[in-house]
Amino acid sequence: MPPEPAGGNLAALGLIQAFRMAASTGVSVLVMRLAGVEGFGIYGYVSILVGLLSFATSMGLDRLLKRELARAPERGPALVSTGVVSVALLSMGSGVAVVGWVWLVDGREVVVVSASLAALAVALQGVATVPSSYFHAIRQMWHGVLPSLAGRVVFVVVAAALLAGGLDVRGVFFASALDGAVTLGGVAVAYRRLGQRWAATSVAATRALLRESIPFGLNGLFGNIYLNADVLLLAWMRDDTEVGIYRAAVMLVALFPLVAETFTQGLYPRMARHLGNREAATGELRFAARVLLAVSLPAAVGALLTAAPLMVFLGGEEFAASALPFMLMAPLLPLRFLNNGYAMTLSALDRQGDRTRGVSLAAAFNVLVNILVIPRWGAVGCAAVTLATEILLWGWFRWRSAGLVGDIGLKTILIRVASACAGMAVVVEFVPQVHVVLTILAGVVAYCSLAFATGALRRDDLRQLRRV
Repeated sequence: MPPEPAGGNLAALGLIQAFRMAASTGVSVLVMRLAGVEGFGIYGYVSILVGLLSFATSMGLDRLLKRELARAPERGPALVSTGVVSVALLSMGSGVAVVGWVWLVDGREVVVVSASLAALAVALQGVATVPSSYFHAIRQMWHGVLPSLAGRVVFVVVAAALLAGGLDVRGVFFASALDGAVTLGGVAVAYRRLGQRWAATSVAATRALLRESIPFGLNGLFGNIYLNADVLLLAWMRDDTEVGIYRAAVMLVALFPLVAETFTQGLYPRMARHLGNREAATGELRFAARVLLAVSLPAAVGALLTAAPLMVFLGGEEFAASALPFMLMAPLLPLRFLNNGYAMTLSALDRQGDRTRGVSLAAAFNVLVNILVIPRWGAVGCAAVTLATEILLWGWFRWRSAGLVGDIGLKTILIRVASACAGMAVVVEFVPQVHVVLTILAGVVAYCSLAFATGALRRDDLRQLRRV
């Protein structure tokens, strides 16, 4: 039997996600600085293309395994072994698809090599998520933290060295593949140290697991289309410079929701145990909504107030054009945070089909409207369509969750958080504009000071976070 959970899991997840966010942002800034707008556009194009096909690498098996193992951890050896075989087979197929696509459609050497390395990195990380799912399910999540930290350190050091040495974006993707190899090796060792074994599996067991993962995999496919298709459409309808401008705007907006994903990953095993208990599930989602909005709404307000200097600070004057799309997408943050909470609830309570249908509708809407908008408005149009899509997705998730949870008091939560944000906005507007980083820090201090007074942050929520 696995050891009893002792809390601290959210801290472990938060540590690795914070480091991964910082590492990804740092490398992205290096690419912006050393490769320019066009080079950053190629980097974004390859990243999005491989990410779009990454659903086929794991078919959402990690979420399925976390849910099942949270309810029956004794099935660990059988499910983990079958999961590793399944992901390995899926990775080979998706890797061939990625390389074949870029070779036939694009053909540029830098793109083909970069995409091949990126596909390898995604495959290695995909296999690593399978034993990590066991760590999550038994709420001993820190066992996967050190391997992931080691991989990210390798990624940052190697990518920075190769970029500084004059290599183009291929060096970054080579570093990403090394990251995957180090992470996978470390996770495998940690799994064995927990006393777990690798069990024999079969073709029938692999096929059964893959069939059960189809709704999760489709969710990954449609989610990737919704989140990434706009970049591909920009690349096809405009040019690498336009992609670079948009990717710079999306960079922080895409990274910051990792905070929400980290938090909902921590709650996921707990929510999975609330199947059939409406009152407990409602309390869990209410707690999640308070935390998610307390973090995301002030971030959105701060982004609106500091967009232009922040973009110039990160990428230089040539990225000033990224400020407008960045501002248009800032309100997306609280919506995406809330959607993480609702989506986690649907998956954990055996309503993955509803989640997948919502994301598929969002993907269709996003692609169709972008096809109409991009030729005329480019990156700015993409930003507006992304915000509209997130609003529609929030409406769907809230509707489909109504049968699983009761009223979570969303209006009250919003009023309390918005009150603290209003005070923060006043401070940000009147603080001397010495440097954008100092302005942001002043806003953070002001918000945290006001949040406890308005009830946006509650001490019992902070205590509960430590118990996740």
